[in-house]
Amino acid sequence: MKILVFSQYFYPENFRINTLCRELVMRGHEVTVVTGYPQYPYGRIYDGFGFDIPYENRWNGVTICRVKVHPRGSGLLGMLRNTVDYVVQANRWVKECRDKFDAVYVFEVSPVTVGLPAVRYKKKFGVPMFFNLQDLWPENVEEVLGIRFAPLTWLINRIVDRIYGASNKILCASNGFAQNLRVRGVPEDKIVFWPQFCMEPNLKDAEKPEVYGEDTFNIVFAGNLGDAQGLDLMVDAARELKGTPVRWYLVGDGRAKARLEQKVLDCGVCEEVTFIGRVSEKEADRYVHFADCAYLSFKDNKIFNMTLPAKLQTYLACGTPILAAAGGESARLVSENGIGFVCRPRLEELVNTARQAASMSRQEREAMSAAARIYYEQHFTMDDLVTELETMLRFEIKKQEC
Repeated sequence: MKILVFSQYFYPENFRINTLCRELVMRGHEVTVVTGYPQYPYGRIYDGFGFDIPYENRWNGVTICRVKVHPRGSGLLGMLRNTVDYVVQANRWVKECRDKFDAVYVFEVSPVTVGLPAVRYKKKFGVPMFFNLQDLWPENVEEVLGIRFAPLTWLINRIVDRIYGASNKILCASNGFAQNLRVRGVPEDKIVFWPQFCMEPNLKDAEKPEVYGEDTFNIVFAGNLGDAQGLDLMVDAARELKGTPVRWYLVGDGRAKARLEQKVLDCGVCEEVTFIGRVSEKEADRYVHFADCAYLSFKDNKIFNMTLPAKLQTYLACGTPILAAAGGESARLVSENGIGFVCRPRLEELVNTARQAASMSRQEREAMSAAARIYYEQHFTMDDLVTELETMLRFEIKKQEC
């Protein structure tokens, strides 16, 4: 199959779409990605990239077409320009395109407007369109950004309706998202629960990170250090647990990192909280695998309560018990399957739950670790989920041809 992918983010930015495209190529498909210039999470274009700098247009067999999208910077106006840029430039790419692909796939992490050029391509060539829903709009704008402006909500709803209407299948990363679409009136035959997958971690010859103490209880957070994750709560818990063996490690980078580093200094918990920084996927897996618990957190709102974050699958694949300060679907998955500890994102509850986790026996930890691996193997392996996607693609392509 020839598959055209629209994604505002792609390698060297670190998103699961990279792995999916590479895997599809390995399975014999031709994959082309229409993306911007790498700038996430810093809000500025990476060193070595620029509109006037030639770039490698092949990566692991994937063809990359970069359109001139200005980086979002740190303000709302920059974010708006970044959003509009991608739509305008990708639409121009579609207008000039003479290549017919078999199907279009959209990787939608915010903003939802990434789907608009795909709609235009579908209309031009009459091919099936798959929309991989990672963020809900306009709910994301209202609940996460706190922007409640009726004309803007109306406009976003019009955009969303256009994208959903053009999609043959909407791949929902959680059951909560799928239910949201049903309430919105999206036809049931378009809705598919298709969670994010995780590659099998490469832990061969891996050794315990030296920074992990032998006499400490090591809790790791791996992923984007953003405001949505509510990591201030973790720092507050570290302050309350000062003098205990509990230690916290943050693997990754993001917009909230500098602020969190300052808060750690202000709270006097530099020994209790360690920033590892941005590392390779293999190295991140090593930190997760050898931790005593892996930390999952979100701010408490209805959008995040419907979310299954990609880091959850990574934690499960690494066989690490989870400490979840979250509600909704993530909390239910952890508590109902015996794979960790759950509390609401409240300071007193997190402190008590961390103490409880630190007191578990070796046998309890091994049982949770085994349960985590089993759940991953049953629900989130890349091989099974990509095979399911291939089946859906072939079916819709054949149906379109008929």
